[in-house]
Amino acid sequence: MRFALLSTLLCLLLCPLAAAAGSPCGPAVLSAATVRENTPGFSVDAQYPVLCAPKARRMVRDRVSSEIASFKMADPEHDLSFFPHQYALDIRYAAWVAADGRLASVKLNVSAYTGGAHPNHWPVTWVFDLEQDRPIPLSGLFADTATALPEVAAMVREPLRRSLGDMFVPEMMEYGLQPTEENFSRFVLTGEGAAFFFAPYQVGPYAAGEQVVTVPYADLAPLLAPAARELLNIPARVAP
Repeated sequence: MRFALLSTLLCLLLCPLAAAAGSPCGPAVLSAATVRENTPGFSVDAQYPVLCAPKARRMVRDRVSSEIASFKMADPEHDLSFFPHQYALDIRYAAWVAADGRLASVKLNVSAYTGGAHPNHWPVTWVFDLEQDRPIPLSGLFADTATALPEVAAMVREPLRRSLGDMFVPEMMEYGLQPTEENFSRFVLTGEGAAFFFAPYQVGPYAAGEQVVTVPYADLAPLLAPAARELLNIPARVAP
């Protein structure tokens, strides 16, 4: 009798956890966190998402903390008598959900001003599998990254050229689209496709700003890893 009662209690405690282990948490973004600091030498205004998956949540939080620490270390004894303006760090975010809520993508928009003619801007991105609570890197998206990246570069080249317009610089474009993981590592997965972000100076001049191209899943289908296709519910080849 005591054994049966103990078994029942254990089931009541553990069975819900076992049932939830195979399901993604939700909602993907629970809330937003804010970090603000203001001193005579610098200001920090950072906002980032609090994700439902604990490891993903820590990864985003720790990256924001790292960006703030690096910003402060750029000139920890900033002399206002020499340059009478605050240095400033601004971080904002955007988030997307795909695969019926299993995948959550996060993009941080980082802007840092430490003197000079203008602030510097760069994107930081993740794609998280919320069910397994792990990031999906570029190498996890494609079956063969070395084969896929030249084709992805070809897919984004013309949209980028149209977006840049009069600020198109062939040499910058070719250098920024070399098929390396570094050049294509800033991506998110949306409901429509994979969006690739290119920081100022990567594929065009600073004045052109950040560039983004979303490649439809139908175009990427033959290049995707089987696990990625299954997650996104995409056949290997989409009928025309």
